[in-house]
Amino acid sequence: MTKKINLENQLKLMVALDLTEMDAILVKYINFLSKVWNIEHIYFTHNIKQYKLYDLHDDFVEKGITVEDIVDRGLQKTIEKHYQSTVPHTLLITTDDYTESILSQLAEDYKIDVMVTGNKDELQGTGALSQKLVRMLDSHVLLVPEESTHKMDNVLVPTDFSAASARCFPVAASLVQRFNGKVEALHVYDIPQFFFPYINTEKALDKTKLHLKEKVQQFRKKHKLSEEITFKSIDREDHSIVEAIELQAERSNSDIVVVSARGGNNITTLFVGSTTNDLLARNRKMPLLVVR
Repeated sequence: MTKKINLENQLKLMVALDLTEMDAILVKYINFLSKVWNIEHIYFTHNIKQYKLYDLHDDFVEKGITVEDIVDRGLQKTIEKHYQSTVPHTLLITTDDYTESILSQLAEDYKIDVMVTGNKDELQGTGALSQKLVRMLDSHVLLVPEESTHKMDNVLVPTDFSAASARCFPVAASLVQRFNGKVEALHVYDIPQFFFPYINTEKALDKTKLHLKEKVQQFRKKHKLSEEITFKSIDREDHSIVEAIELQAERSNSDIVVVSARGGNNITTLFVGSTTNDLLARNRKMPLLVVR
């Protein structure tokens, strides 16, 4: 079972490498995370697609060189060059046609708490794997973009006032605790434009803000949230909810966004909340931690 992310627990992290420039970025971010959390062990892993293995096998077998050997040497070189943490680490290399399936199995076998993967834009690759992992894994998933700061001064937590989103706040607290950072909660609301010709807009906004203020008080009390957490509610206006979250993250200079895997209308654990899914599908300038 995935442990709760806090400074009392020793966490196990797995880092999905892919033999691209993203690997160095991930290793350096892991160095930073080892200062943020108490980490017991880090597992660097890479999966070789079996069909690619078959295509290359005949070219190397006569020379006594295997594809696994080449991959191992390449990854070891990257790790040795960039890994500076004192946390023990292991390199795992697998061969399977379905990377998401083998990572899911490894996460279960090694009792992984957080799966770390790259969230690419300009570099080679796509973010499709990340979406699959969030659906399949029981562990938390951290997406690290190409450009990410090694800071935890400001953490943004989008919330819909659900129990699922409430689980993000202890995680956010663990991120800023050693850096005296701040946690900001964000709720994005919407007043349908269709009704504006038939209602008093100013009155509707006042009532909405009053209602949200009460919701925040109830939510804070029910889940025993620290008074140090600031709550901000914004009208999404012409933006989607995800666009509104991203705009606020930029305005707040957020170093990471922490979001629940599921929203308040969760039906089954097989589905990811629509807002989280949209965040996963977009390219961001900051890390995204998806909490189970």
